[in-house]
Amino acid sequence: MIVARAVGLGAISGMRSLSGPAFLSRAASKGHVSLDGTALAFLGSPLLSKALALLELGELIGDKLPVAPSRTATLPLVGRAVSGGLVGAALFASEDRRTATGAILGASAAIAAAFVGERLRALAGKRTELPDPLVALVEDTIVLLAGFGSLNVNTGS
Repeated sequence: MIVARAVGLGAISGMRSLSGPAFLSRAASKGHVSLDGTALAFLGSPLLSKALALLELGELIGDKLPVAPSRTATLPLVGRAVSGGLVGAALFASEDRRTATGAILGASAAIAAAFVGERLRALAGKRTELPDPLVALVEDTIVLLAGFGSLNVNTGS
């Protein structure tokens, strides 16, 4: 189960770089994931959770702008890999498992999802002839549903 969660959150980090950390931080701040006593306990901070949620919202909006860089360009891809690695490491740390393994799984999933997601988005736009921002909203929906589902994080208080 932990491997699937690390891969899942890593993958959504590849699609929207802040999504994995935002969902993980929310889960940790609500007690769904225990990071107490680990080097990544700071992710459970309610203040950080709220800040990441706001930053994620900004990313969801910014992704629709024509000036948004390709997610597979070097710097954005590195950021997504780091984001995926962070959530993978944190999930493994929460179960007292090797954080390096979680980091590798999360980062690998983020990189793969960045490339696959970019290609699928372009293909969906081409095949449906829908404007890119509309296709991106579908992608956002997938990211949000996967994030909420992966950690059973509800939107309530």
